[in-house]
Amino acid sequence: MFTSFIKSTLVSRGIRYYFRKLNEFFRTLFFHFIYPNDFKALKALKDKHKDEPCVLIGGGPSLNKMNLEKLQGFVTIACNGFYLKMDELHWSPTYYTVEDPLPAEDNQKEISRLCNTTKVIPVDLKKFISRDKNTIYCNFRRSYLRPGRKNYPKFSFDFTKQSFWGGTVMFYNLQLAAHLGCNPIYLVGVDLNYKIPKDVSKSGAVLLSNSDDENHFHPKYFGKGKRWHLPETDRMQKCFTKAYIELTENDFKVYNAGIDSKLKDIPKQSVI
Repeated sequence: MFTSFIKSTLVSRGIRYYFRKLNEFFRTLFFHFIYPNDFKALKALKDKHKDEPCVLIGGGPSLNKMNLEKLQGFVTIACNGFYLKMDELHWSPTYYTVEDPLPAEDNQKEISRLCNTTKVIPVDLKKFISRDKNTIYCNFRRSYLRPGRKNYPKFSFDFTKQSFWGGTVMFYNLQLAAHLGCNPIYLVGVDLNYKIPKDVSKSGAVLLSNSDDENHFHPKYFGKGKRWHLPETDRMQKCFTKAYIELTENDFKVYNAGIDSKLKDIPKQSVI
């Protein structure tokens, strides 16, 4: 009975995966027809910040060791629960993103209320992040390629048409930064160091926190009652390395400007 349950679950997941993959394929073909205003807005962002330095801000606790006020004046891309840090700052990020459905749903009110920033959101998350004058929906492909495949992950230099999943919102943000024409690109707060609390509730790859978050700059980031996916740091590292290779081969400079970061392959250089 247990074996048949496992088989039926795997078949169900497989059907959902290929249905989503097919849906994304057709959405890619017709995105500019279905969402013409978003397509035009994304097209207008192409090379908007050409050859301007850009800082991509992760959520690691190392952010608390940095003077983020010094980032004022930079093109910045923040994400997920960064709104928890914004009360301390005298500036707002230039762009704001979320690509994981779990933080999108759990933080939907806070992210939807953000102003003075341009939110670039996968269109399949519009049910969580409401549209306003500062929101642009994009075509994000979650199912184009399984992580075990040889060519995973794929990196997009045509964000107007599509962007690809890479196991971390920072992979999405690197594609956005390339679309904006930013150069060089700096990463901060990408600590790539996670501890799974003993009191976490686990359901497959989904974790539910029952205590404060020690993996990010604020205890409420993925704190009690918040859901997050099991962090697969090896897969994340593979995606960062792939992005670095793709970007440098296309004449972009990419640096790890963070503190206490376990990120490999990307050269270190301070930005502030």
